[in-house]
Order: sequence, then structure tokens, then C-alpha cells
Amino acid sequence: MYKKLLLFALFTVILTGWHNSVLANFIQYSNESSWQAAAGTTVLEDFESYSVGDTFSSLPALGVGFTELSGGGLPNIYRHPADVTPYGRNHLGNFPNGINSINRWADTTMFVLSGYNITAVGFWNGDGQADTLFASAYDANGVHLGDIGAFKGTFAGFISDVAISRVVFDGNTGDGWNHLDGLQTNASVPIPGAVWLLSSGIASIVGIRLRRKKK
Repeated sequence: MYKKLLLFALFTVILTGWHNSVLANFIQYSNESSWQAAAGTTVLEDFESYSVGDTFSSLPALGVGFTELSGGGLPNIYRHPADVTPYGRNHLGNFPNGINSINRWADTTMFVLSGYNITAVGFWNGDGQADTLFASAYDANGVHLGDIGAFKGTFAGFISDVAISRVVFDGNTGDGWNHLDGLQTNASVPIPGAVWLLSSGIASIVGIRLRRKKK
């Protein structure tokens, strides 16, 4: 019986890995409404409730965190002088140390918080100096899943069949001091497929054994 259980567990893990590799797909969107409809339940942060200069190590409602920028400090709130996006003038910027050379061209790296599952991310390019802000998505093994790009004042989003681990917003955009707005994810805290299948299998085996004992 225990050998059968072990074989079932091994088969479940292999099957899940094969399933993910076969279904791996990365779909790009340039229309926010279309992306939201396809992504399911999403959470949006417009940054309007924060003050200029506030920095972020994480946004738990979105299931994401941020690594320190290459020049030091964390992504911060920048207030743009114009209404570039539909979500107000407060944006998430890559220059917490001010407009100087320290973080100019620095990438903004966003990672998925432990316990969360994210397969869809969307954002608006709040600036870009008439340029395109690119974002690259990676899975837990560091495999590059795909890229999306939003021109100044436009939206970009993606949906992946494989859960993402991090997204890197390219700092080599416009004048190098970049900021985005309307950040959105479909963060959830699901039971991993392999765990669910394994639990179901164990429950089935236990149920069979109990029925046999009753007989």
C-alpha cells in the first residue's frame, strides 16, 4: 500500500510538471478592460493614498514585494505634474534618492510574496519620455516567460499559464527616471495543484482501507 502511495505521489508531481510545461503560454494585452476580463479577479493600486517620497518594500494586497534598487533605496511615490494615466498623478518611481545619477536607469524588480500565486500583471506607463516601458516576467526557476511594453500614457498587461516569480521593469527607458501607475495583479493564495491531487489521492486510499476494515 505504501509503495502505491509513493508511486502515486511521484506520478502526481511528474504529471503536474508536464501539465505546466505543455500549457505554458504568455498572452500580451494593450487594452486594460480586455486584460481584466481575461485575468479574472484583479487588485489595483493607484498610489493616490500615499504621500510623495513614500517607499515600498511590498504591496500585500497585490501579493508583491520590491527589491532594493541598484543605487540604493526602494521604489517610491513620485507625483507627476500632468494627468498621464487614468489613475491620478501619484506614480511608483525608481528614484527615491531624487532626480540624480544614483538610480538613473535602475530597473525596478517586483517579486511575488511567499504563499501567493500570480499569473497576470498589468500597469500603465506614467512617463517614459515618449518611450516604451518594458516589463519582463520570470517563473520560479528563473525562466523568462515573456515581455510586455507600454508606451507613455498607455496600458500593458500579460496573462501566463505558468505562475510568475518576478517582473523586472526596465530602467533603460526615456530619461532613466521612470514611473508607472495603475499596477494590477490577480494575486491569490490557492492550494497548489500537486498538493491538492496528492491530498485527494491519500484521502481516497485511506477511505478504501477504512471500508475494507469495516467488511
